[in-house]
Amino acid sequence: MKTIWYYIVKFYIRIGLFFYYKKLKVVGQENIPKKGAVLFVGNHQNALIDPLIIAATNNRNTHFITRAGVFKKKLIIAFFDSVQMIPIYRVRDGWTTLAKNKAIFAKCMAILNKQKGLLIFPEGSHNLVRKVRPLSKGFTRILFGALEKYPSLIIHIVPVGLNYTRITDYPSSASIYYGKPIEVNKYWDKQDVFKSTNSLKDVVHKSMKVLTTHIDKNGDEYEKTVYKLDQLNVNYLDPISTNEAIEKYDNHSISGYQSPTKIKKNSFYYLFIANSFLPWIFWKKLQKGISEPEFISSIRFGLGITLFPLFYLLQSLLLKYLYGDKIAIVYVCFSLLLALISTKTSKD
Repeated sequence: MKTIWYYIVKFYIRIGLFFYYKKLKVVGQENIPKKGAVLFVGNHQNALIDPLIIAATNNRNTHFITRAGVFKKKLIIAFFDSVQMIPIYRVRDGWTTLAKNKAIFAKCMAILNKQKGLLIFPEGSHNLVRKVRPLSKGFTRILFGALEKYPSLIIHIVPVGLNYTRITDYPSSASIYYGKPIEVNKYWDKQDVFKSTNSLKDVVHKSMKVLTTHIDKNGDEYEKTVYKLDQLNVNYLDPISTNEAIEKYDNHSISGYQSPTKIKKNSFYYLFIANSFLPWIFWKKLQKGISEPEFISSIRFGLGITLFPLFYLLQSLLLKYLYGDKIAIVYVCFSLLLALISTKTSKD
């Protein structure tokens, strides 16, 4: 029953992402092993949206390693558990909680031994910067621990690159790149765990940098590079061409910049807002209280697949009471079609 519920939620998330993003480009699905133990390792820019996109765009039964801070209330814990999310504890969660990770790691190893999939974001936190940040060694502890515990087990890592045009804005577009699988066993040397860890981290980090935009700068230099890329109107959904543009910018002066394009709202967008005025007002008030900008898109998406459909349902029930079934059905279809057209026709 739990597995059935997982796939129902996964299917609904796919529909939600189709409505939410103008374009969701998927590259490299053929690189995902159809069977066997696999660990998906991705960059982390967009809070809960990142794991949702990975879950929705591959057919593996996947468990998600998630920061324990979101596991707070019983109802939330129950839901996250039902969709195979696993809490991982960090120092910021309290020193005493770190001891719980021993059981969590053992659970992850058992999942891999059952030939299933795991997802982890080894940067350790989310951040809006367009770069692959240094990787923590937590994922290597799980992988090498599994190989030590289950010597005959074969494990593959699939590096993942997530790319967004405008992470916090709506509408936006996204792309996900699945890289070539990396066989973990080739990097495991029981006699030299330190070397094994560094070697695996290095190859994974290099693979991830190819699959997403990687601006290897900080502070003003980073902002300057982003500004130049925006002026060039690079295609952030294509990390290969974008990284080539970064290299050219680093080595040559570039002239003839264009002004960065702004999001253009069309008439369908404003009609969509008018038809969804109450949930839209609720979102605008809620948005003001979001302290971490990385969560803006996640919360907007969550409301988009829950509160907005609920509002349309209640509206349709009222119309059914006043005017009958046909008008109610027409209204629901009109509302969903309007939301879709608003997303797909806006310029991101």
